[in-house]
Amino acid sequence: MDFKQIRYFVAVAEAGSFSEGARRAFVTQPTLSAAIAALEAELGFTLLERHARGVRLTPKGEEVLETSRSILREAERLKAASGGKPPGRPLRLGILPTIAPGFVAQCIARLRALEPGRSWRTEDAPLAKLRERLTSGRYDVILTALAPAARGHRQRELGADWQALAVSVRTFPRGPVSPEILAGQPLIVRVHCEQLQSASRILDAWKVRPRVVAQTDSDARALAMVAAGLGFCLMPDSFEHPEVRMLRPEGVELTRRLGFEWVRGGGDGWLDRALEDL
Repeated sequence: MDFKQIRYFVAVAEAGSFSEGARRAFVTQPTLSAAIAALEAELGFTLLERHARGVRLTPKGEEVLETSRSILREAERLKAASGGKPPGRPLRLGILPTIAPGFVAQCIARLRALEPGRSWRTEDAPLAKLRERLTSGRYDVILTALAPAARGHRQRELGADWQALAVSVRTFPRGPVSPEILAGQPLIVRVHCEQLQSASRILDAWKVRPRVVAQTDSDARALAMVAAGLGFCLMPDSFEHPEVRMLRPEGVELTRRLGFEWVRGGGDGWLDRALEDL
């Protein structure tokens, strides 16, 4: 029995299939299958049963899985304690660019505090790319707008925001803003917003036809233009500017759940333990 057999078994058990387990363990499927078969032979009982959609744990396999996870955790702690070397490779974090910078910074700080010695790097990408790259293994974890998790993925919600009407305090210094007032007003469109179509339907529901004066993929630029009185914009209320009012339109509940998403067992198994307790 060796660590590779244990690690391969955990990978398959958590992935739910031999093919996905092999991908996560970075080995060929025959190599992984042979290692698990050898482990079962040494233990004297079956750990995994194949079925149409993958594999399932036997009752004995459930017991061995918990023990195996404990063994791998202790091995990681021992490695981290020896020589004072930073544990593991850099943590690769993909970030949805439409999330407010302050919230992003807070989330990264909380993530780093979980294991200060681990190095990390970030990369912005649109929503579809984030999910694709997480599944392919390019990212260990993504900070994103959460949707129902894909099979084998896990999530940790950290906050939420709402689609709001960003208006200049110069143009609308106080009081509510009715949809009728916005008719014919200049509109700044955030073309990179993953809620763009839903936001457009808000204007359609109000029967408001504003004048589109700017299209941008920069939230900072959109916010600065609103602050200068150049137009209004539909954007998350988590963005802040002293010269901008964020008004939540009545009857509109266009909300986003924000947080981390990762593949179960990813990040050397560290993410499962760390983010569940975040």
